[in-house]
Amino acid sequence: MKVMVDGYNIALSRGTGVATYGRVFLKAAHALGHETHLLFGEEDDGSKNMLTRRAGRVLDFATAPFGFKAHRVDVSDFSQSRDIACPPTDAIWNRPRLFRAAKRAFRQTGTFVPVHVPGVDIAHWTYPLPLFVPGAKNIYTIHDIVPLKFPWMIKNGVEEYRRICNGISQRADHILTVSNCSREDIIAEFNISGEKVTNTYQAFDLDGLAECSGIPEGDFIGRQGLPDKGYFLFFGAIEPKKNVGRLLDAFEGSGVKTPLVVVAAGGWSCEAEQKRLAELAQMPGGRVRLLQYLSRRDLVELIRHAKATIFPSLYEGFGLPVLESMALGTAVIVSHTSALPEVAGEAGWLVDPHSVESIRQAICAVDTEDAKRVQLERKGLEQALLFSNEAYHQRLAEVFGSLFSQSR
Repeated sequence: MKVMVDGYNIALSRGTGVATYGRVFLKAAHALGHETHLLFGEEDDGSKNMLTRRAGRVLDFATAPFGFKAHRVDVSDFSQSRDIACPPTDAIWNRPRLFRAAKRAFRQTGTFVPVHVPGVDIAHWTYPLPLFVPGAKNIYTIHDIVPLKFPWMIKNGVEEYRRICNGISQRADHILTVSNCSREDIIAEFNISGEKVTNTYQAFDLDGLAECSGIPEGDFIGRQGLPDKGYFLFFGAIEPKKNVGRLLDAFEGSGVKTPLVVVAAGGWSCEAEQKRLAELAQMPGGRVRLLQYLSRRDLVELIRHAKATIFPSLYEGFGLPVLESMALGTAVIVSHTSALPEVAGEAGWLVDPHSVESIRQAICAVDTEDAKRVQLERKGLEQALLFSNEAYHQRLAEVFGSLFSQSR
């Protein structure tokens, strides 16, 4: 079969969990023997002029009801000219402004826009997008419905997200998600049959982590002056659901001498937390270290050598940092809410994310009880195997098989 995946997140200059999900889905589809294609919506070189862009938007809106036509492009030239880290794929297609144009049309008309890519059997939209490929089985991944359950946690676009997800619930051939928690949320929110939603769990690039782990020991953490298993770690966006304020309260209240390293990969609506982090990072003694966005290679080394990853999020549809930490042999302190206990299993030190005292106690315990920490590390490695490539491939093969058995 020919399986197409959107490049909406893969094209971003800084990787996201959804970009990782898309890359691993492509690898899995290829491993299952299918031909894999990527669809982008990147601008042409000649579209940088303001007048040209305006004319393009007008043409996009007029064309949208009839559908956009994608064109096949050279894989190496396309990825190099746009500095996109394209995963191995059999073909790349592009239609300038595709994703933006589809969203604009959806805002005006409330309808999904067709995009024509010849010969596609399965079109997988890894993020809620108002697009479909005519003649293909269109499957959509809704990672979670955090914007709908907790709109205050989201910067903008909540109502549009709701409308697109509602459209997906009605028109999708199938919906994928990444945890049983998210699956139950989606079924309840949109009142759809459970048979239409499958939890494949988060796609996880174990091979990619292994490749990044082959760097010389102590290269990055040595330059940072960080000892092996001698620091706590938080990495991710500084956004409302990540609960960074309570994490800092708990860490300061713990009194531990082990430093906390925070890798702040962007964020929004958390100006107070950002300011506090910056102030703590400038204080003498270095108990809080603040790092900005890191390369994948450096982040992997930082995770591997941490005493524990602290992830007291208020809500997660999955929680990829927890799985990545366990797979790299690092203990995790994690919330007892949403999908996080499902991911961590018995390998996580579970805390109440609303309780500073609960988080503080966990930090103190993991800091002093080495035997318990080592036990969590061992259990984490075992838990991570439940999310292996083999297990993911099997779940995906079952989804593909069910799509076409239903149409016979």
